[in-house]
Amino acid sequence: MISDEPVNLSAVALEDMQVCFIPKSEVMGYFDKNNQFSMNVMKTICGDLKEADGHMVNLAQKTVKERLAETLLYLHNTFGKNEDNSLKIQLSRDELASIIGTATESCIRLLSDFNKLGLIELNGKKIILKDINKLKKLAD
Repeated sequence: MISDEPVNLSAVALEDMQVCFIPKSEVMGYFDKNNQFSMNVMKTICGDLKEADGHMVNLAQKTVKERLAETLLYLHNTFGKNEDNSLKIQLSRDELASIIGTATESCIRLLSDFNKLGLIELNGKKIILKDINKLKKLAD
């Protein structure tokens, strides 16, 4: 919107949500009238760019096993866990594979390996992190 160029992005709602439309003219008007708003948006964009750069570095330099461990920890820290200690967010194996940049079959095989090593417990689609410290070591 700011650069006035089309962007190749999409989003999928994982839970029911409400969406609000704000006209572009309203947002752009705030940039003209409110320096603090402009600065906050720039900080957010810079943070998002740093995060995207970190993700690119991880995809290029970390093994799939390290990326899976890191992603499971991220999901745990970001979304929390249910009363049964499973990750609060449930992703399909295909979605998880997409996040870590590998084939679905490889993701399923690694999850099974993590289960055998006692790092996680699989219960249907549910994933329970059993040994967070070992996952952290593996992710680093």
